[in-house]
Amino acid sequence: MTPIGDRRSFERLPGGGYAYALVDEALRIEVRYVRRERGQLFAEVDVRCEWAGVPTHQKSLSCADLNLSSQPARRGLAKYCGERANTKPAEFDWMGAIDAACLSVIQADRQGDEVIVLDDAPIIQARDVDVYGLTVPTDAASLLIAHGDSLKSLLLLFVLGVMAQMGRVVLFLDWEWSADRHRARKQRLFGPARIEGLHYLRCRAPLVVEADRIRRYCDHHHVDFLGVDSVGLACDGKLVDDDTAIRFHRALANLPASLCAAHVPKSAVGADVKVDPQAFGSVYFSNLCRASWTVKKQAGATGDHVSVGLFPQKQNDGERRHPVGLEFTFTSDRIDVARVDLAAVDGLADRLPLADRMVHLLKRGPLTFVEIANHLDAKVDSVIKAAARRQAFTKVSGSDGVTRIALVERQVA
Repeated sequence: MTPIGDRRSFERLPGGGYAYALVDEALRIEVRYVRRERGQLFAEVDVRCEWAGVPTHQKSLSCADLNLSSQPARRGLAKYCGERANTKPAEFDWMGAIDAACLSVIQADRQGDEVIVLDDAPIIQARDVDVYGLTVPTDAASLLIAHGDSLKSLLLLFVLGVMAQMGRVVLFLDWEWSADRHRARKQRLFGPARIEGLHYLRCRAPLVVEADRIRRYCDHHHVDFLGVDSVGLACDGKLVDDDTAIRFHRALANLPASLCAAHVPKSAVGADVKVDPQAFGSVYFSNLCRASWTVKKQAGATGDHVSVGLFPQKQNDGERRHPVGLEFTFTSDRIDVARVDLAAVDGLADRLPLADRMVHLLKRGPLTFVEIANHLDAKVDSVIKAAARRQAFTKVSGSDGVTRIALVERQVA
């Protein structure tokens, strides 16, 4: 076979991986699922050619896992391709083509991202989205930590649906249920109108396996936000192992920003725990996300009206977030969602900071420190400190000469 020319190209593939091509020879070597194992670089190598008379399957001459760092492994692949294509070494240099593709990927993997002066980094743009008071970061992974019956899956679908209605393209990654069930929920939440930006994928394998095809889909369809339901089923090992959590977050880091749903430990189920629990398993599940909320459902809620509180647990940047209350009202054909003041919700109000509960209480009118402490079952000293720290409060004198605490907004009004 006489070479036509020697044009070569090397490029990153959408969704991850690389492609090395001998343009004039109509040969393309795609390298995907690139990963390090025991210090060596492995990948799936797909050798694609369009030569007449060569037996291929959908233009693929060979597609197999390969140790890119191993010279014997590369030689074995070159020999196999030569035999399949029925070419002699003098006709086509398979060893040279395979070596060049593997060495290009190894060099690209070593190079990584370019080092910059920190002041040359891009200026931060507004990257948070407000969904009914819940401020969701859209440039990093965040986490909803909830009991199994706290409406976490419904809440996740609601957040994604609202974001899609805002014009974003989002993808619901589901390890727990099915498309028809979530479609029925979507219609009850948002009505029968089609939401073009709300995509869905039923996942079967762990995220570390699914990540490559998810990246490809996100690149092709311009998906910029993901919902993951749920962390436990998306992992590839024991949740208590740190390596499992680290692998999960590494896979997540190569995908668009996400909001993930995670379960709480068994020790936190059915108990009145005052300290917000971490996600079940390794502490790295919580530590490696950029923001997290504990989701609490109102105890004793009726089947038709359910209030949940989302209490900020972790936040790496920006203004301090406040707890958010949502009320879900269920009917036969609708699920209505509305903001609710958590200070007015029995069973959830006591989880609010003291200052927030004081604001709600003082909407009725000014009270003394002792009266506030008695109403909120708090220490007088704690009430005094909370009033001093928050600019929402001011001191007023009553007709009886006793100093009381009032809301500044009420005094201005």
